[in-house]
Amino acid sequence: MKPYLLPVLFTLLMSGLSLWVEQGAYTPSTLGIPTVQVADYSVGLLTLEERCVDEKNQQVICHQLTDIQEGDILITKSNHTLFYRHGHAGVVIDAKEGLVLEALGYGESSTLEPLEKWNYYPTVKVLRLKDASQRDRLMSQNFTPFLGIDYHLFARKADLSATHCADIVWKVFNQIGIDVDSNGGYFVTPKDIAKSPYFFEIASYGFETEGGWS
Repeated sequence: MKPYLLPVLFTLLMSGLSLWVEQGAYTPSTLGIPTVQVADYSVGLLTLEERCVDEKNQQVICHQLTDIQEGDILITKSNHTLFYRHGHAGVVIDAKEGLVLEALGYGESSTLEPLEKWNYYPTVKVLRLKDASQRDRLMSQNFTPFLGIDYHLFARKADLSATHCADIVWKVFNQIGIDVDSNGGYFVTPKDIAKSPYFFEIASYGFETEGGWS
């Protein structure tokens, strides 16, 4: 193969992957709000996060999450890095105060984020443990050890010195003996958690227009 063809082939491959990933992407018109669109915001070196905006490109609420309880898991497909739509996850620690435990990205540590920001994502799914006794056990735990953990994309499940968004959720539930990774792999992703049999769905926005991650 001619060396000068490599950049061309790489560009074609990346373009094809991008088209494949973005097919079936969230369609703003399904919100029922004609003036609402979706825009990307940078949340890392290569990571973008979709949020709802109005005609003036000002962020607006896409929906209003209600009936949120402690221990609920929040999942979104609205985060992507390059051509990979990996999504994002968090677990509600304090529903009254609206606080969600999240691991955001490199250079940041796991922290409590406002629940309100999830209303700006065009795709959100709320999951809750089916077993009420497990929910009670979960919320009786001490969550302090899960705060201030450095972000690392390849964090190991057993390592409490590094984490990422889906991993911090996994660690919290693993503390009470629940493995929320649906495929039991070395790494856990928001998609793996969304497919876990331990949960039932409380609410879903945007996912129904895309399919998958059920």
